[in-house]
Amino acid sequence: MTPTEKQSENPSRRPFATVLLASALLAVIAALTSTSGCGKPPPGLKPDEKTLKGDPWKVAGQRLKKDTDLAGCRAALGGLVNDLNTQNKESLPSLTEAELAELAKLVPLTAEDRDEVRATTFTAHDSAYLGDCLYLRDTARSLALHGLKSEEKADAAFAWVCRQVYLRPWVRVADRPEGGTALPPTTVLRRGFGSGLERMYVFLALLQQLELDGCLIGPPDAGTLPAGLPLLTPDKKAYVTGAPRGPFWAVGVRIGTDMRLYDPWRGQPFPATLTQLKANPDAAWFADAANTSGATPDDAKKATAFLAVPVSSLSARMATVDAKLKGNLGAKLSYNAKALRESFPDPKPAFWNPPDEPQLPSAYTYGRASRTFLPIDIGGNDRGPAGSRVYDAYQREQLPVSVFRVPEGLAQEGIAGQRLRAAAAGMLWLSYIEPPNPRERIQRGLFQDAAKDLVAKQETYSAGLERLRLNKDADQQISEWISAIDGLYQEIGVARLKMDKNAEATSLAQIENHWKLPGALYLVDRLSSEVGLAEATLLLALCKHELAERSQARVDQARANDATGAEVARLLPDALDSWKTAFSAWRTYEQLASAHAGFPGRGAHAHALATRAEKFANPPKK
Repeated sequence: MTPTEKQSENPSRRPFATVLLASALLAVIAALTSTSGCGKPPPGLKPDEKTLKGDPWKVAGQRLKKDTDLAGCRAALGGLVNDLNTQNKESLPSLTEAELAELAKLVPLTAEDRDEVRATTFTAHDSAYLGDCLYLRDTARSLALHGLKSEEKADAAFAWVCRQVYLRPWVRVADRPEGGTALPPTTVLRRGFGSGLERMYVFLALLQQLELDGCLIGPPDAGTLPAGLPLLTPDKKAYVTGAPRGPFWAVGVRIGTDMRLYDPWRGQPFPATLTQLKANPDAAWFADAANTSGATPDDAKKATAFLAVPVSSLSARMATVDAKLKGNLGAKLSYNAKALRESFPDPKPAFWNPPDEPQLPSAYTYGRASRTFLPIDIGGNDRGPAGSRVYDAYQREQLPVSVFRVPEGLAQEGIAGQRLRAAAAGMLWLSYIEPPNPRERIQRGLFQDAAKDLVAKQETYSAGLERLRLNKDADQQISEWISAIDGLYQEIGVARLKMDKNAEATSLAQIENHWKLPGALYLVDRLSSEVGLAEATLLLALCKHELAERSQARVDQARANDATGAEVARLLPDALDSWKTAFSAWRTYEQLASAHAGFPGRGAHAHALATRAEKFANPPKK
């Protein structure tokens, strides 16, 4: 069975015990309601069906064409090193100390950065970095931007980022804006929301795969400021929307000798290039209520460009992989720091890669965000105990407690309530978060696979609602189940206090049998089905919207290049049909959006996309 087939399998047809996700699954997702993380354990290496032989570089390329997840990248890079050593008696290149010193003059490097860059073989993080590059490579390909001008490519890429990442800062520590964390690009994409700074990170990563030179725009001293920098509004009474903003207020894309600017908070390009903005800031633009970045005309006059690239991209070994496999993979993996800087107009930009400051432990600079975020066992540097890492908090945030409404009669934080939420969360986790998930498929351009999967998920969660609607005894069975469960847990507590092993075993068996009763299934349906159906409908609408955007892009390109209008006339009906389909999908989601009340910002973002779809689906009559 293929991964797609596994994702599309209908859980409503599985055995009852499997649907309930009682024992094994609860061990995985119980952390959603406790202090431990619910992260997926690192995947093992995927053995090839048969041993590949030949040129080590071609073999590595073949492997990476088949598998681009962490396990696939590990297998490809590990096999490459082994093949080079055994077949070619060849080792990977590395920077000399003199070359490293020259690099450090351009790019600020911590001790760990230096170790990462100078390594003589692939590091643990190289596989994660390669997988991220291939993820964004797929995105770049799906946008189909061939033949467009650089600024048109950048505009389309930025619009895609704003569609895929709605604005919602993740502030992990109450009343402390520095608690917000800028996570690595693919992590933000899989989550679907982020701060303005995180939108910048995603845009930079996508620009890398489009081979467009991006930079960050901020004040002259931004190069030494941390990513977690909180920013007050001009009246000093509140923090800027999306805080911690970081030190930057725009992303720049080099177009010739100037830079086109993008505002990640407003989700629009600036009306002027960097040179024009510095010379004559548009006061109205900055005074507009839509300007939630906190930038002012004075900031525009002092605007300074800074470069930011992944530290992993600066190593000699990654440059070699890039050179050897570029034609095979079509991904950009490395940067020459000096050449990149020299490509920009004067004054030449400096690199932004300051160390994370002790008082801002969650300030993740772009160049090392992935390495800082990931636990050590999956390629990162975080050696913290499982459950207390940023990675674990991020995993829990995918399905926060606020999403689930535990019914009256059960203590919200009691054992039964937690287990019930965990069972419902397990259903949703397997459907929407466990990779490869529908959102990732959409972002990689696998629209047909995503749509088929999401329709199956709609059927699954609709079936759960139907079970509740059609069974006239469901409410009674739920009520009886709830009235008994807390008493059973009290009994096992008493047995444990008395250290009565026989009574404890009897109580435990009674509890497990009670969880197998129909009332438990109906409760899981009640907690998960509305949320699950809404999520499938949301993502299906997003999938249809992306297809419509691509149809519209073909029309726009034809308008720019076809003087006769014949090509526009040919393409327009398809675009109109695509927009009507997308708008209809958004309308369907709006009827279910109340189930997503526990996901702040999701409904508003869907409404904005629906408004855009409606505009194209119902164009004004001439």
